[in-house]
Amino acid sequence: MIINRKLQLRLLSRNIRYSYIDGMAFCFMLGIANPYLGVYILRFGGPPELVSLISSVQPVVFAIVSLFGASFANSFQKKKALLIPPSIMVRLFVLGLAFIPLLPQAYRAWGFFLTWAVMNIPWAFCTLSWSPMMGHIIPEEQRGRFFGTRNALTGVTTLLGTFITGIVLSKYPFETAFTGLFAIGFISTMISMYFLALHVEPVVPEPGETKKSIRSDNSRIFELDIRPNLQPFTDPQYGSIFSLSCLAIFIFHIGYSMSVPIFTLRQVNQLALNNSLIAIIATVTAMTAFLGSYLSGRAADRYGYRYVLFFSTLLSVIPPLVWSATSRFDILVLASMLWGFTGNAYLICFTFMVLALAPRSNPSRFVAMNTVIGNLAGGLGPILGLFLVKIPWLGIQGSLIAAAAIMSLGTLLSLVLTKRGTF
Repeated sequence: MIINRKLQLRLLSRNIRYSYIDGMAFCFMLGIANPYLGVYILRFGGPPELVSLISSVQPVVFAIVSLFGASFANSFQKKKALLIPPSIMVRLFVLGLAFIPLLPQAYRAWGFFLTWAVMNIPWAFCTLSWSPMMGHIIPEEQRGRFFGTRNALTGVTTLLGTFITGIVLSKYPFETAFTGLFAIGFISTMISMYFLALHVEPVVPEPGETKKSIRSDNSRIFELDIRPNLQPFTDPQYGSIFSLSCLAIFIFHIGYSMSVPIFTLRQVNQLALNNSLIAIIATVTAMTAFLGSYLSGRAADRYGYRYVLFFSTLLSVIPPLVWSATSRFDILVLASMLWGFTGNAYLICFTFMVLALAPRSNPSRFVAMNTVIGNLAGGLGPILGLFLVKIPWLGIQGSLIAAAAIMSLGTLLSLVLTKRGTF
């Protein structure tokens, strides 16, 4: 099947509107969940080790599913056919999270962890299909602006979810607040589901195909032969620059993801911040995050993803160093604001730069391998951080410095990418 350019442009404004609303509704739930994952674990009485594990479980699951499920995702010529069923499953898991406080006290932390972990299996298939689908929907020359604007808008609702969660957690008993928040999160994800289903993919049959030719082959959901999925690294035209991009992201993302649970441990276990102060930090981080998304998307269209990647990674090194050096709350808030701005600019590149590096006809395997590399690093980072914080002469603050050093190496590779890349 091929993209019908006229149909693409005719449906563009409608699809963009649906995508904005879909993303904003879904990310309201993410504002409830993501900034507080470690806090939920600790408030349920879980050990500090589980904080690092819940930070690493999503990237590990995403990496495994992407590696073995790429052929299955690649076989769908219309990606929406693959996207809808796992999207519904994710929403049902969100509803399940609301009932975690009904478990016996001893099982709540692990129940929350396991439910979140299993939810990431269908979520990974959503990722494998959503980005290529949007590649079909959005013309190449408008993708940076679209993804930047969409991420900025989703940043607003993420911020709203984070802000409301902070208020609710500080005013109500934890178990009651938790159930109410995830019940609201489920409702917002169902609104997202409605608008996701309205998307129309402008893909039409080639000569000799029929409208029923949804799949190009009969690949299984999980293919143990991963050699076809590794093809992007050896592609004669795209392989070299794609491999360099993956290496830069892999190294930087280890340090980046390593910092996230350590920030939580420093806030809760070392500085003993209460829920209100933690909510302030999460809120200001989210406030600058959507600004980073908005500006970086436009900068990517104008100057290229490679320059946005370099400057965002360079500035992202600063916040972990600040968090390791001071306990002054006002300075930590400023560092968190910078972290939100530069972090989301970097994530725009990590998530969507691959569409500029991949063949236009079918980028699914490139998206899958980019997901594998980034999420493998995202899984290794928190585990490495868990190991480092237990070293007496390093501890939490020394581990933040180590994370900044790893991120610096990734920044140097990003600099090389600016010299060799053209995207």
